[in-house]
Amino acid sequence: MKRAALLLALCASVGFAQQQGPPAPARTATTNVTQRVQAPTYSDLYCAGFITKQAITRSNYIVAAAESLHQSQFNQGSIVYLDGTAYSEGARYSVLRALHDPNRSQAFAGQFAAVSEAGQPYAELGRVRVTAMRGKTAVAVVELSCSTMAVGDTVVPFQEKPPVTYRGDVPFDMFPAAPGRVSARIVLAKDFDWVVGTGEKVYINAGADKGVKVGDYFRSFRTYDPAKMDESAALSFKAPQAEDTQQYRVSVPNSRYADLPKRAVAQMIVLNVTPTSSTAMVTYAQDTVNVGDMVELEGGAQQ
Repeated sequence: MKRAALLLALCASVGFAQQQGPPAPARTATTNVTQRVQAPTYSDLYCAGFITKQAITRSNYIVAAAESLHQSQFNQGSIVYLDGTAYSEGARYSVLRALHDPNRSQAFAGQFAAVSEAGQPYAELGRVRVTAMRGKTAVAVVELSCSTMAVGDTVVPFQEKPPVTYRGDVPFDMFPAAPGRVSARIVLAKDFDWVVGTGEKVYINAGADKGVKVGDYFRSFRTYDPAKMDESAALSFKAPQAEDTQQYRVSVPNSRYADLPKRAVAQMIVLNVTPTSSTAMVTYAQDTVNVGDMVELEGGAQQ
């Protein structure tokens, strides 16, 4: 009996060891300070927003919704009522909102003037489809919701956007030798953000008037010139650079910093172009992308 019990115990040990298997190798934590995103999605294309100087009529708009007694914001699946003219059953319409920033702080000196020069910012809120006409009111269902809609948001005929050719992962040149063919600036970001990263949208004050096309790539860059930096960033150049152990110290003037190569920090693909501006999505970033950063269009000679 003792031998049988011992044999059973040994078999159980072997079976348990076989189930356990060899110990798993230790996992090594990895980090990556850079970020990439994949090709722009449908939502990226149709929810990015834009800045334009072209007049957009406000005569057609959301006047109410089926749940207006209990709801003031509408999203995908909501039934909304449209005021205005020239609606047709089955037709699709884009919902836009002319924007103003309730926070009257500037991300960089002269931002308000730069945005005004580029045009009026608009948010693309989504798309509705008219399901019925009842008197002078169009009944529509929200088919695509980028963000919530509200009474007063503008409705315009829906237009398909040109496809964007994404070039995939390519080596990122931090110190490009050739200058870009268009120099411009990020004057605004979606949702009035000041700092953005990969996948987020920015608005650049160069558009079709400068030869920019959908699918082009901008790169953002920074210089070491204290005169062109934000005042808080330039304070770093006032701090001592030398170490206590250095026998011979060098005092570097600001003019020498201004001569250093500019450093590319991110790249972005153009999703939409108006005559005076471009909407772009950050596809790769080695650092934060700030509203006010300078950008240049990749390829060719600078204009």
